[in-house]
This record gives sequence, C-alpha cells and structure tokens, in this order.
Amino acid sequence: MNYSFVHSLALSLLPCLIPPYAFRLSRIFGTRRVGWVLFAVFTLLAALQLLRSWQPQHMWLSPRLTLDLLNFLIPMLLLIGMVHIETFFKERLRLEEAEKKLRANLELQVQERTAELDQANDDLQHEIALRMQGEAELLKSKEQYRFLFEENPQPMWIFDLNSFQFLAFNRATLRHYGFTGEEFRALTAKDLYPAEDLEAFLVDCAKTKLEVQRRETWRHCKKDGTLIDVELTTQDMIYTGCPARLMLANDVTAQRLLQKQLLQAQKMEVTTQMAGGVADNFNKLINVIEGDATELIEKFQDHGAVDPLKRIAANAGSAAALTRQLLALVRRHPMRPQPLDLNKLIENQTRTLDRLLGDRITLETNCGPTLPSIMADTVLVEQILRNLVLNARDAMPQGGSITLGTTAVRVDEEHARRNGERRPGTYACLTVSDTGSGMSAEVQGHLFEPFFTTKGAGKAAGLGLATVHGLVKQHSGWVEVSTQAGAGSRFAVFFPCATS
Repeated sequence: MNYSFVHSLALSLLPCLIPPYAFRLSRIFGTRRVGWVLFAVFTLLAALQLLRSWQPQHMWLSPRLTLDLLNFLIPMLLLIGMVHIETFFKERLRLEEAEKKLRANLELQVQERTAELDQANDDLQHEIALRMQGEAELLKSKEQYRFLFEENPQPMWIFDLNSFQFLAFNRATLRHYGFTGEEFRALTAKDLYPAEDLEAFLVDCAKTKLEVQRRETWRHCKKDGTLIDVELTTQDMIYTGCPARLMLANDVTAQRLLQKQLLQAQKMEVTTQMAGGVADNFNKLINVIEGDATELIEKFQDHGAVDPLKRIAANAGSAAALTRQLLALVRRHPMRPQPLDLNKLIENQTRTLDRLLGDRITLETNCGPTLPSIMADTVLVEQILRNLVLNARDAMPQGGSITLGTTAVRVDEEHARRNGERRPGTYACLTVSDTGSGMSAEVQGHLFEPFFTTKGAGKAAGLGLATVHGLVKQHSGWVEVSTQAGAGSRFAVFFPCATS
C-alpha cells in the first residue's frame, strides 16, 4: 500500500464524518431538511473522492470530471452551509424578537395586572376600613341601645307573643316589681296580671300592630302581691326570629291615688262648705226654737200644754246635736286641746262602749306601753272613738269582736311622700278593728263622704265616718283604712304627739 493510496483514502473518508455531525446539528436546531441535504452532499463528495483515488483505467470516469464535480460540490456545500447558517440566525433573530415582544407584552400585562391588583387592594382596604367603621358604629349603637334599655328608669321588657316568655328586661323592671333576674326569667308575661284581667290580656296580645301604641291602664302584680296601676306603651316587632312585643310600663298608682284624693278633697270641700253654711244658719234657728220652748215650759202650768213644748225642746236639742256634727264635719267645732293619754281614754270609755255593743259583740283592748301623749280635745276624741266603734258594730249584725289598740308610730320622709295627708314626725295611732263583713272597693271610695250610708234610707244619716274624718283633720291627723270584703275592717287614726 503506497502513500498516495493512503492519502486518497483518508481524504475520502474524512468527509464521511461530516454528514452525521451535520445531521445531528440539523436535528438540534430544527433544520432537518438542510441536514438531509448536507448528509447527501457530503456522502456524494466522499464517494467521489474515494472514486478519484481508486479509479482504475477501465472506468469511464475521468479524473477531470471527478475534479470538476468536486470543485462544483465544494462551493455548493459552502453555499448550503451559509444558507443554513443564515436560516439559523434569522430564525434565532426572529425568536429573539418574538421573545422581546413576548417579554414586553408580558411586562405590560404584569404592569396592568399589578395596577388592577393595586386598585383592587386599595378598594379592598377601603372596604375593610368601611366595614371596620360600620362594625365600630354598630358596636357603639349596640352599646347605646343596651345602655338606653338597661339603664332606662322606666320598666321595659320584651316577651314572645306565642309562648309569653320574657326575652329581655331591664334593671328598672326587676327593681320596680321586686324580682331577681332568675326569678323574673322563670315567669311569663301572663304572671304579671291578676287572674281576673288575664283573659283581657290574652285578647289584647292577639291584636298585633307594628306601630307604637298606648295600651291604656292595666293592673300588674308585684312580687309581694301588691297591685299597681301601669300605663303601657307597646311596640310589636320580630325579635330573635319570633313575633314579640316591647313593653314600656309607667306606674301611675301614686298619680291615680293623688287624683282620687284630690277629687275626694274637692268633693269634701264643696260638701263641707255647704254643710257648714247650713249648720250655722240651722243652729241659729234651733237655738231660737229651743230657747222659746224652754221659756214657754217655765210659764205654762198646764201639763197638757207643757208636754208638746217638752217634745219640741227635746227635738230641738237633737237638731242642735246634729248641727254640732255638721260643725265637726267642716272642722269648725269649738276645740279645747290639752295633753291626752289615749290608753287612759280607752280605759275610761270601755264600760260605756260595752253597753253600746250589746251581748253579741265582745270588746278587746291591745294598748301599747309608753304611748306618748297627744294634744287633743278629750270630748272630740271620745266622739271619734264612739263613732268608729258604732260603725264596727253595724258591720257585725250577727256578732263578732272589736279590738281597740294603740301604738307609737314614726313617719319618715319617704313614708310621708306616699300620702299627701301624712307629715314626718311621731304619732300616736288609735286602731279599731272588727271581724265584720268588710267593705268593697266601691264602698271604700265613698267611705268618708257626708250622707253616704250602706244601711238604707231612714236608718242612718251617713255622718258618722264623715264626722270622724273632719274631727281628725281638725286635730292635724289622718285616717287610714284597710279592709276586704268578708274579712273585716281596720281603722287607724293618727294623732300628732304633743312632743313631736
């Protein structure tokens, strides 16, 4: 093997290494068609180079032709390579340009999206601020509502219109009605009404209206059983998902009592003024008739003429006693006040009162020790005691017992404010209690009115208790009555003490 052959063989095999590498590059960079062309050209070039080195004498290919082919293929190969490189770089430049546009678009989109997110974040922060402000205002409103409801001086509560259970109530309700929170929560709205008013309350609950309404005046029961008069203002609502009613109660018991006392005082004032005027004029006429009758009795010796005159004088004396009662009624009875011990007065009057009561009624005494003296007219106080005992006797036609009692009472400012007639100080209290039939509320309303009687026309003048009231007022005292139909009565007369 000579050197030229080896040289030719190496030159022919070297181009054969290029096509696989070119094909590999074409696959990597994506120009597969150019790779196949390179592969074919370099393969042909290697074959021609090999043929040129081995060509025998009998082959038809001349060395000149082979050289020409090589000279043609080499520029073609370089041209194709340059086209491939140009194509590759153009594609790369296109990709880079596309990448730049893509990045620019992406940055623009990111900026737009960032701006939208910033705006959304600002809106969200504003919404959060508004909600926090709203929650703060709502919390403040709740606190104000709770304060207005809880600390309202008027009793307020909310109850379920179906079950009548209390859903909410304020401190004034517990304070006014005397219950604890647990006790009031265990009650229902029906428990505040007396049994006789319960049906009317249930009918009223069926009349639901959404506007604020004044439900007039109702009676309510406190924990200690006391009945009070309340004006109710109501508002129907939906509370905790169920129909409910808000109640605002205004206790008008004291107001109605004062109105009643004022009306009674006005009636008494009119009556006493009229009775006083009649008593004065009538007393003058009676005194003249009694005096003339007495003078005629002394002059006449004929018994037939004297007896009518005596009857005239006796009737005139009775009429004079009636005028004295009227004067006591109008608090114009002549008084001689002096220190008086009520215990001794009761002791001295016991026998006289026993004779007035008869055998069917027993008289008992329960006098308190160390009773302070009062400044009073003994005769008028005896008349007060006698009228009260006779009134108690008339309330027990079938018999019973009467108890006379005395005790010292201290009236403070708060106790005095509950009754316009009371004043602070120390008082001696005279009580007359009976086991009779008692009095209804209607009778109690007219108890001290002049000429009012339950005994029927012609049986009583109706001046006994009215006289008692007038004489007690003349002594700067007052009378309290506690009674119930079928359970007896108790009259308490309060006299100011001489040392108060």
